[in-house]
Amino acid sequence: MAGSFSIHGESITDGNASSGIAFTLYESGGTTVRTLVSTEVLYITDLQVFCETGGDVWVVADTKAAGRYVTHASLDAKGGIILHFQKPYVCPKGKVPKLFGAASNLNIGLMEGFIKEA
Repeated sequence: MAGSFSIHGESITDGNASSGIAFTLYESGGTTVRTLVSTEVLYITDLQVFCETGGDVWVVADTKAAGRYVTHASLDAKGGIILHFQKPYVCPKGKVPKLFGAASNLNIGLMEGFIKEA
């Protein structure tokens, strides 16, 4: 695949997301699911995370053990964070971030970015 493709991603957890819920990627402006292949890299330009009842939330680009956190925040009830990266966050090749939540509540993650061939 040549070139660059704009995407948006969503990850919604309703309950304990301690094992992480991968973001589902969509082609920008559409509802077609876009699967990231092992030779592609996801670049994140904007990220929003919201938490219903409060608690710790993480967006992790690989695994928690690898320490590749996009962000980690302790949020108040109905709280959220909105991040715009001046320089896009570069995920490991072939990896889609996951949303983790410590509390049994509704956590919502939204992202914008693009995919390029590695």
